[in-house]
Amino acid sequence: MVAQRFRYSLPATPVAGAAVDIGHLAVRIDLVLTGELDLVGTAPEASTEESLRACALRTVRDMSSGVMVRGLGSATPSLRSSAGHVFTQLRHAFPGPATVAFDGECVVDFGRRCGTAEVTVRGTVGYSLEVTALSTAGKPLRASGNGRNWFVQHDRELASIGMVVLVAVPIAPARLVAAEGV
Repeated sequence: MVAQRFRYSLPATPVAGAAVDIGHLAVRIDLVLTGELDLVGTAPEASTEESLRACALRTVRDMSSGVMVRGLGSATPSLRSSAGHVFTQLRHAFPGPATVAFDGECVVDFGRRCGTAEVTVRGTVGYSLEVTALSTAGKPLRASGNGRNWFVQHDRELASIGMVVLVAVPIAPARLVAAEGV
């Protein structure tokens, strides 16, 4: 067996997102992950570094696929992922007049098989789920005061979304680099 370690540095841009039109509101949901992930690929002796790297890239792509969000109208929405990530919310804030950001940690620990190769991805990274609403009429949302007031005024509309599955954004292959050791 041969083994190869990689490290993937997450970009400062969304890894997944969605847009939902609920009549008079257009809601944009973006998931940003921050930090680095460690990958270990193993394969039979006949495998090449290129084949392990290709499997590692496919595995990193899976990282942001199948992320589901429920409870957008609450102060603690739940995030789940088909890869089994564990999201723990630490706080929420109102960075803009019609935006709420839920921040926390995400534990990533999953793997993928590509033919005879297998890659595991592990790491604890930061996350920010940003929810922004706009009027579908192109006018600013009416909110008295700050973002917190906006959120309270529109929590029922956000709650009406129920559940949304975020769409993964293509990854940046150059961010996957070989790492030392095995």
